[in-house]
Amino acid sequence: MKLGYASTPATSPRTRYPPQPVMPRTKRQKWASNRGLERVLEPSVRDAVHGPSELRGQWHATVFGNDHPITLELGCGKGEYTVELARQHPERNFIGVDIKGHRYWHGAQAAAQAGLTNAAFLRAKIEFIENHLAPGEAHEIWLPFSDPQPSDERGTKRLTGAPFLERYRRLLGSGGIVHVKTDSPFLHEQTLLSAAACGVKVTYVIEDLYASSGMDCEPELREWLAIQTRYEERWLGRGCTISYLQLKF
Repeated sequence: MKLGYASTPATSPRTRYPPQPVMPRTKRQKWASNRGLERVLEPSVRDAVHGPSELRGQWHATVFGNDHPITLELGCGKGEYTVELARQHPERNFIGVDIKGHRYWHGAQAAAQAGLTNAAFLRAKIEFIENHLAPGEAHEIWLPFSDPQPSDERGTKRLTGAPFLERYRRLLGSGGIVHVKTDSPFLHEQTLLSAAACGVKVTYVIEDLYASSGMDCEPELREWLAIQTRYEERWLGRGCTISYLQLKF
């Protein structure tokens, strides 16, 4: 039997559906799509290397329109943590930061479609994050599955290396918290060493997050740690162990 539309009287006009938007497929298409989103900020990377951007000190007033605390997801990739945390906590603001706009395009689209006015995305090099946010403007940082950089002996590229921890200290101030979730034993150990070298307090050490006692923490943190990115799901499926560290300045 031939499948198709049911026949209609000749006098009945065929229903016309509006054209569906074409999903961007290439990097350039995603970059162009980002420019049409209100809370995707892409200041000149070149200018930000040399000094403060116009965003510095203006996130609450200009971007979010409130004074709620700000949490950063650095090296956010597709921005899955930024979006899910924003869903869970409308009383807080979240900024996903990555240098590659075609990556966070996924999260930016999801946030826009869900109407999450407390989620934003920033295209920036993380080593210059202090040029985009003023001291004390953010309160917490998430580093989910950042590159362990095993060949980075001095820790200048690793996002939990000593130079970065000092940046976070200046940015967050006293009481600021950094969350580190990783599948890399190397990154886990190097983070502990960097924290000790910088005098940063380690308030949580969970060697195996999904072991029977892995989620033995306060309910709010348990909800955050239960968020799984596609990357995490893939490596969990391969039997990898996920660990978590919490650092406090």
